[in-house]
Amino acid sequence: MLSAAIIISGEAEKQLFHTLHKIAGVEWSGIFDSENKIPKQLDKALIFSSPELMPMICELLVVLDPNYCQFDYLSSAIRHGCHLFLSDKLRLNTEERKRLIHLAKEGGTFIQIQNDFLFQPFHKKIITRTSGTCYIEARQSSTSSESGSLQEILLNNLLLILKATGVPIHRVDVFCGTIPSTRPDILNIHINFINGSTASLTITFTEHQRSHNFRIYHDGGVSTFDFTQNSVSEYPEKYTNSIVLKSSPASLADQINDFVKNIKE
Repeated sequence: MLSAAIIISGEAEKQLFHTLHKIAGVEWSGIFDSENKIPKQLDKALIFSSPELMPMICELLVVLDPNYCQFDYLSSAIRHGCHLFLSDKLRLNTEERKRLIHLAKEGGTFIQIQNDFLFQPFHKKIITRTSGTCYIEARQSSTSSESGSLQEILLNNLLLILKATGVPIHRVDVFCGTIPSTRPDILNIHINFINGSTASLTITFTEHQRSHNFRIYHDGGVSTFDFTQNSVSEYPEKYTNSIVLKSSPASLADQINDFVKNIKE
C-alpha cells in the first residue's frame, strides 16, 4: 500500500476527489489546497497548511498545482524518496527536466506527467489492435497559427506510437521542411523498430482545416482512428464506432491508477 499525498488548486481538481477513493493500492496521507477550499476529507489524509512537509510523509506525491511543479520543490521530493505524478503545466526548462530524471534514476523513483490525450478511449483501443509486427501511419495537420504547439503535437504522437508498438526503436530518420520560413511547416519522422515494425509520422502546418489520423496495418487487418471525427473503423470487420475524447476527472484518476500499477510492477 503506497502512502500518497496530493497538491491541488482550482475547482476542476475538486471533482477528482470522489474518484481518488477508487485507486487501488493507495492510502491518502495528506492534502494541500492553495485556495484553502478542501471539499471533504480523503481517507485519513491530513490537511496541510503548507506543502513543504508533504514529501516527508508520503511515497507518492501528486502535484496538480503548477505553482509547485518547480525544480527546487520537486527535486527535494525525489530526494525524500517520492514518486511524482505531475501536472502537464510544468514550469521547468529542458535542463531541469533532465536533472529531475537523473535524480529519479539515482533514487529508484518514477515520474509521470499528466497527459489527457494518451488516456482517452482511443489510446486503449490503439494498444489492443497491435500485436507483433505492424506498420503505423500517423498524420496530423493544423493551421499555420498553431505551429507554436509543435512540441506538444510531436510528443503526443510519438508517445502514442511507442505505446502502440511496445518495443525499442532501431533507427529514426527525420525530414523538416519550411515553405519558406524559419519555423517547420512540415515534419516527417520515419521510425524502424527492432521487431520489424515501422512507423511514419507526418505533421504539417500548411492546411486550412485540422485533421488527425492514426492508421495501423497489423496481422488482423487495418484499423483507422480519426481523432477529429472521434471515430474508429476497421477492415475486414467494417464497422464505425463513435467515441467521445473529451477530458474528464475520471481520466486523471485513471492516469494516477496506471502510475500506481507501474510503480508496483
